[in-house]
Amino acid sequence: MRSVVAIAAAAAAVIGAAAPAAAATYPVGSPNFQATAGPNGTFSGAFFATGIAAGVFSDTFTFTLPTNGLGSGTVTTSVTDLGSANDLDFTSVTINDIAAQITKTAGGAFEVAFTNNVPIVAGQLNRLVVNGVSRGNGAYGGQATFTPVSSAVPEPATWAMMIMGFGVVGYAMRRRRTTVRFSQAV
Repeated sequence: MRSVVAIAAAAAAVIGAAAPAAAATYPVGSPNFQATAGPNGTFSGAFFATGIAAGVFSDTFTFTLPTNGLGSGTVTTSVTDLGSANDLDFTSVTINDIAAQITKTAGGAFEVAFTNNVPIVAGQLNRLVVNGVSRGNGAYGGQATFTPVSSAVPEPATWAMMIMGFGVVGYAMRRRRTTVRFSQAV
């Protein structure tokens, strides 16, 4: 019996040391979209556009991620003088066709578009689209975060250890002689 338990413990140690699922990879993105991998499959990114000529503009940033999850982010612009050559107004901001909420300050010098918990699909080309009107030489910047949705399916090493544990417990129960005694009422 001790040899079976020793073999089971050694096997569990080898399986427990197995490598986890594939590591996260950096997303593929547009040139002005920079992303950095973080702990537990998270990503944080920054994007921007500068020198936007006068008139209507539309900028598209694309990226892919290795796992399904949720994304959140903001896009901001500001000017010192309304109507100046650097003034810029957002008309819409979307990520995967989900519209972000756009907020302007009372004076209109600052604009922020933001959204939260947008579904991001693994391996799919995701799109962030910023539309607006520039007075000339406009600029904006933004940041985005991504959190993977945890999977309820254990890794193969976890399954193997669990099944082996049930086998060891079953073997031990079968080998051990157990006597069951019921108390008698007095």
